[in-house]
Amino acid sequence: MYTWLLFMFAIVALILILFAPQLIRLRIRFFRWLHWNWAVNLLESHFQSWVVFLRTLLFVIAAFLLYVGWTQ
Repeated sequence: MYTWLLFMFAIVALILILFAPQLIRLRIRFFRWLHWNWAVNLLESHFQSWVVFLRTLLFVIAAFLLYVGWTQ
């Protein structure tokens, strides 16, 4: 019944993979705005690994949604 909705969320997750570095930079700016210097330092020092983690997480979410959508 809601198969098209699952496919739509999967496509959004796949598109967000391309914007992972910008999302991490937005998170850094938000933490700077909160004056959480320890979080900013942590994100900046491990920026590449955070990007890889976010891309992997989004890919797993998209794959799961596509799997559930096709099995219904």
